[in-house]
Amino acid sequence: MPRMTILHAAERQAYEAPPILDAAQRAGAFDVPAGLLDLAKALRKPAHQIGFLVSCAYFGTAKRFFAPKDYHARDIRHAAHQLELPVASTAADYPARTRQRHEQLILRFHGYRRFDDRAEDFLAREIASMAEAHLKPKLIFWRCLDLMARERVQLPGEHRLTALIAAALQRRKQQLARRIEQLMTAELRDRLDDLFVQATPAADGAEPGRTSRYRLTLLKKLSQSTKTSEIRQRTNDLLDLKDMHGGLVGILSALDLGREGVSYHAGSVIRSEIFQLARRTDPDRYLHVIAFIAHQLYRMQDNLVDTLLTTLQSHQNACQREHKDNCYARRHQRDDQLAGLLETIDSSIVRVLRRIKQVVHDPTLTDAEKVGQVRHLLPADNDNEPAAVIALRQELDAGRGDHDYHDVLERRSLKLQNRIGPIIRVLVFQGEPAAAGLLAAIEHFKAKDGAVGRSAPHDFLEPAERAAVVRDGQVARVSLYKALLFAHIARAFKAGTLNLAHSYKYRPLDDYLIGKERWRREKEVLLTRAALQHLTDPRRVLAELDEALHRQYLATNRRLAAGANPHLRVAANGRFKIATPKQDDGPEEPLQPFLPQRHVVPLAEILATVNRHALFTDELQHWQQGRPQRVRAKALYAGVMGLGCGIGTRRMARITQGVGEAELEHAVNWHFSLENVQAANDRILRLTSEMGLPEIHRKSPHRQRRAEVRGAEGVAERQPLLQVFRQGPRGQRLQLHR
Repeated sequence: MPRMTILHAAERQAYEAPPILDAAQRAGAFDVPAGLLDLAKALRKPAHQIGFLVSCAYFGTAKRFFAPKDYHARDIRHAAHQLELPVASTAADYPARTRQRHEQLILRFHGYRRFDDRAEDFLAREIASMAEAHLKPKLIFWRCLDLMARERVQLPGEHRLTALIAAALQRRKQQLARRIEQLMTAELRDRLDDLFVQATPAADGAEPGRTSRYRLTLLKKLSQSTKTSEIRQRTNDLLDLKDMHGGLVGILSALDLGREGVSYHAGSVIRSEIFQLARRTDPDRYLHVIAFIAHQLYRMQDNLVDTLLTTLQSHQNACQREHKDNCYARRHQRDDQLAGLLETIDSSIVRVLRRIKQVVHDPTLTDAEKVGQVRHLLPADNDNEPAAVIALRQELDAGRGDHDYHDVLERRSLKLQNRIGPIIRVLVFQGEPAAAGLLAAIEHFKAKDGAVGRSAPHDFLEPAERAAVVRDGQVARVSLYKALLFAHIARAFKAGTLNLAHSYKYRPLDDYLIGKERWRREKEVLLTRAALQHLTDPRRVLAELDEALHRQYLATNRRLAAGANPHLRVAANGRFKIATPKQDDGPEEPLQPFLPQRHVVPLAEILATVNRHALFTDELQHWQQGRPQRVRAKALYAGVMGLGCGIGTRRMARITQGVGEAELEHAVNWHFSLENVQAANDRILRLTSEMGLPEIHRKSPHRQRRAEVRGAEGVAERQPLLQVFRQGPRGQRLQLHR
């Protein structure tokens, strides 16, 4: 038995024992090809015939063979009935040598081969590549089974496969330890050992006390605060991490951990106490600390970019609210000005026109007298524009365009600069060619330490923004320029044109792809591993797809011409319209008899019921690869309830019988990682999508509303049952969605 235990007892029993078949599955499994059935009937002894047929059925289902003593009695009876033989055989009647010859016949018939040394060498290479990616042992186990099925190789036993995985992980660990011993220098050892020294809290140089925190512990914390002091503290931590990372670039390149390996080893450091790290061997401890420094550098830069985006979004929302309030307040002023303008028009124009009309139509006046009176009503020296018209025009000019909004941005810019300026100065940006102008502005901002002048680059600005900022080719409104620069940086991050060299979330797109050199070197291996050999020639693939699409067009047009498609109608103008057929609801039966009569169901029972069908606790595995022990399901349920209901782990441990605080803290710390919770969430979602009841309520809005009304009170209590969230060591919110 290998020291590592990948499958727990129930899983190991399910893998090593023959599959348990129901009636329908048994009928399908024993419906073997005629050639195998003829081989079975041609055997001399009835026990050999039955054993051969049962082996065929099991191999067709599980792709491996089992000992005759493990055959299920129902399967033996089914085989005997199918062969029209009496059931009188035992495991001793089917000797090992005969069974091995029969297994070879079955393998040859299906085109499979035994798990021999050649297959073991192939699988060992694949396991080594997965070990380098630091996949979880259980995931490696199931992927190995998929590889063997794809290569048409008989599946190996659990013990043998576990031994291969354990050996590969151990070799990977030893390989990294040897590289660390070769690459470590005395200076680098001293710098890493300094992280395990308690920081001096006082400025007078006093010795650190028992409660003083270690430097390594201080670097674990990532704050989400947008306060200026907190942001400056994180930027200082980033500078320290960049300084330490600069001396580790060569070692990280030689170790070739990849981002997955860095995240795996750093996760162990984040979850471990100082004394647990100190007990590791020197190479292992240095390996974990080196990965931790790189990991924290990536996380810190991501954290600062997240802070930049959050701060800027809050700033923009505040500016938009103020701009809206100003527009609302100016509306009353504009109403008063319009009223004054109407009064001016009435007194200066309407009354004059009314008087002129009276003069013109007065029959008692001569033409000369009329002209004289009209000239008197229209004085020649009254060419000045009324004051009400001037005020209204000024108000309209001020409200036109984004001038007022730009004024608000400029007025609020100083507070934004205090928060975002330090972040811009410490980050190392890189971008796409489309962001060249923005990168030039960022480099100018960093070179001037934020004190940009009138010669700052402004090619990245939009025309309207440039008109508000630039005068005579130079920046005239520096505060507004900085606010717009920050806004463009945020938009570029969201669009992907601006990214970071050392990051998890804001990497260039090419970093997510297979590198060109590796593709040229391992193209055939990668395509074979992904079972995509048939897509090697893109021209042939595109030609086949084009031909298939053309045939489908022809078939669709033939059905349309024959009137066989009642859902497609062509109008007189040549346009077509597709009508979706209505889905008729099937007969429904009341579910009340199947539902429990009690109205209160314990949370633990709900979680246990969901887990019995979804097995989501299988995804809550230990963070470290070589940890065989499993946490009890009861502790995992308590962790889900404590975090999801906001109770907390300590209080949850006090109110849960049989679960101690240490066990619960261990379960939450080591088993509730983001990847584990997401995988558990996926299992629950898959189970939900396979159920018919949610679809019924999803298709019946009136029934859904009625259910919501009936269960409104219960929903408020049951809502957070499957929501698990906590401020984890990565500063991320972990959750199991409903």
